[in-house]
Amino acid sequence: MAIATHPITGVEINPIVIERKSLTFEEAVTAHVMRIEGVKYNIIAQHLGTNTHRLGEVFREEKHSGSKKIAMNLVANQH
Repeated sequence: MAIATHPITGVEINPIVIERKSLTFEEAVTAHVMRIEGVKYNIIAQHLGTNTHRLGEVFREEKHSGSKKIAMNLVANQH
């Protein structure tokens, strides 16, 4: 993937490939897995193409109840 630059300043910027307004259950599980693995909150949001408020809903279990438990089982079974 080519590096993008801002057209006026020339500063390198990350291209936005995926933009999600909400997360599916599977994406919520992925967010939990990444958090368990120690990935920074803002980096998880960038990778999933969402904002930190959507992640907060998932991490507080306001959305996609049960996704954390599945993520924990997935991570435990990897070791």
